[in-house]
Amino acid sequence: MKTLNLIALSVFMAATIAVLTLDTPTTRAVQAKVLAVFAPFIHASGTVQDTTSQAAAPDIDPKELLRYNEQLKLEVAKLKILSQRHDELLEENNRLREMAGYKMRAPFKQLIAAHVIKRSAAMWWNTLIIDKGSEDGIEPDRAVLTDAGLVGKTGRVTANMAEVVLLTDELCRVAAMVEGTREKGILSGERGAFTSTPDLRLRFLSRNGEIAPGMNVLSSGDGGVFPAKLLLGRVKVFENKDIAGEAVVEPAVDFSKLEDVFVVGTDVVRAIEIRAP
Repeated sequence: MKTLNLIALSVFMAATIAVLTLDTPTTRAVQAKVLAVFAPFIHASGTVQDTTSQAAAPDIDPKELLRYNEQLKLEVAKLKILSQRHDELLEENNRLREMAGYKMRAPFKQLIAAHVIKRSAAMWWNTLIIDKGSEDGIEPDRAVLTDAGLVGKTGRVTANMAEVVLLTDELCRVAAMVEGTREKGILSGERGAFTSTPDLRLRFLSRNGEIAPGMNVLSSGDGGVFPAKLLLGRVKVFENKDIAGEAVVEPAVDFSKLEDVFVVGTDVVRAIEIRAP
């Protein structure tokens, strides 16, 4: 039975091929009848294809598409600006919260908050200008600090502005001590330093002093300008010179990112101690 089926299928396929391929009047007539039978199906298939093509590729004006694209670009740019402004406000809010918290913790009767308004590239590591002056109770030679440590001292003061001489300037000298030792010296910066993070120098230490990298350097309170136990920095290297010892100190404050500071008023109730976290 299977053999007969195969023979019948072969004969049918041969007949179909002959009808569709031979070019004689008889075969052409047969082909026409076959096409007439299948014509409705062919038309239906063509209609579906046309409908699908129209749905997939609608007729859009290129100029309108270009305008729409430009509008989307503007909206994206606007959202980026809003997002950036949100981040800036959030960062400012967090900074003000930290300042308010530090002011409450600091053991001073008078601690004046000020904002950095001017900083010259040529004097980046030497001085800056803050937006508070004598009308706000600021006087020359007052300690300037942040919650991280000592920034420097006030220099020239006007009614509404004041100069701050930074700790990284050689003119800002601080009587200092190495925590955990009896070593005392004078800490200062280096005028004309152009490195990204200038180091400080703690001079007039004992030769062969027991000073190791990582030790905190604090203000000693001698001299009357700076309260005692303000964090100044940390020892990087201790060197024995011809007469005395000298330490290279990394500042506790990041002087490249100063925005807000505190100026210590004239009423200091007790020494402040700032420690690294």
